[in-house]
Formats: sequence, structure tokens, C-alpha cells
Amino acid sequence: MRRVADLLFAATLVACGGTAVSREGLALLPEKSDRVLGELLLDAHAVVAGTLVKVEDAWVYEPLGGWLMGMLTGAASPNAYEATIAVDSVLKGGRPKRLYVVFFAPPGNRIPQVGMTALWVAHRRQLWRFAQKSQYGVPFDVGLAFDSDDDIRPLADWPRLAAIARTLEPSRSP
Repeated sequence: MRRVADLLFAATLVACGGTAVSREGLALLPEKSDRVLGELLLDAHAVVAGTLVKVEDAWVYEPLGGWLMGMLTGAASPNAYEATIAVDSVLKGGRPKRLYVVFFAPPGNRIPQVGMTALWVAHRRQLWRFAQKSQYGVPFDVGLAFDSDDDIRPLADWPRLAAIARTLEPSRSP
């Protein structure tokens, strides 16, 4: 019975990506701002340096009638966009050549422009296709998304993020 419990525990750690061990590493970061960045890195699926090569509307992720509600209530729902990033360097997330990310921005907010070079922190999220909602529910995709403006960082942050990532890495010794 003990063996089964050990196997279940090991499977749970693998399924969670071993973040329980990594979260303990946050205590090793002396600065509060580093701990905030550490949380961001732990939640990230991909952290890359690269150039934005394409931005287009992703209306399928926007609520139906969002523009009408915006006109009637003055509070419009965020617009959805799909971005393609040409990857130069990877801190986390395999070795992609391109990164495809969805993000949302309320009307009037700053939208990243094609040609912008930055550090991009992408999170794996459920992306609800509200425009395709039916009586049977709302379909969704699982993909990469930016959660906030904090997920687009200047290239100068690379050494700091790399140092934080090394601190959070679980020890390789037995």
C-alpha cells in the first residue's frame, strides 16, 4: 500500500510540474520584487526573447455583442488579439521558433506593435470562444496567453529573470 501512495505522490508532482519544490525557492529570493518575478516565472509556460511579427484580431474570443454593450453601457469588453512572435532566445518552454499567443486589451489600451522586441512571458490558459457560444455551451481552446502588461518585459530584464530562474530550479543533487 505504501508503494501505491508513493507512486500517486510522484505522479502528482509530475502532473504539477514540480512547482511545489520550486515555490519553496521563492524564500531564497531576498528582494520582494524578485519574489514577484519568481511567481511570474513559475506560472509561465514559456519565457522568450523575440520580435513581434504579427498582430491580428481574434474576434472568436470576444463576447457576442461586445461592441453594442460598450455603446449602451459605456463599459466595453476587452478586444482579443492573436500575436506571433519570432523567438530569438528561450529561458523557459522548449525551443520554439515562433510563439503564438492570445491577449486581451480594453478599447483605448496600448497594443504591442509589429517590430517590437521584448521578453514575452506566456501562460497556458483556457481561451473561451464566446463568439461560438451555443445552447450546448461555450467551446474553448487551450493555448498561450498574456495575463497582463507585466508579461511583456524589456530585454534588459533577461539577466535578472535568468538569475531568478536559476534560484528557483530544484537542486539536481540526490
